[in-house]
Amino acid sequence: MGMGLRSTSVSGLASALALAGCASDGGPYPSLALREAEKRPLITATAPVAPAAPAQPADLARITALRQQAETAAAAFTKQQPATATLVARARGQGAESDARARALVALADLTALRSTTFMPLGDLDRLAADAAATYGETAPITAAQAEVLALLKRQDAALDALWRELGQ
Repeated sequence: MGMGLRSTSVSGLASALALAGCASDGGPYPSLALREAEKRPLITATAPVAPAAPAQPADLARITALRQQAETAAAAFTKQQPATATLVARARGQGAESDARARALVALADLTALRSTTFMPLGDLDRLAADAAATYGETAPITAAQAEVLALLKRQDAALDALWRELGQ
């Protein structure tokens, strides 16, 4: 029992000395008391808020031009599609190293490039849509043009898929 009392006394004395060290006024450690600068009220400068920019109307001329660009590219695709289909039909069943198959592959690559030309205006329409959304502008005409270009691309994708299947790729 004497040992337990001594251990309690030693730990109590150590705790008292540690607490006394926190409250001491001197020594090499800084005080934890509030400093003068911390007692002063904070002064915050607020920057004037710029008024929101008015919503911009949709650039209908630009949207129309992009739609026409996609339609022109789609027309070129449609014009080239029958010739490509003929070359693919001639190459059906031919060996991988035949001239007919090589011509069909080149025609399919050309048709795919025309599809890419149809796709290009969609990127510009997407940028216009993002800009309009960021400025709370009108997006309905842009969305309609995007839908039209996507419909053209969907038809072209279906045509290309059918030709590639026919060729056996």
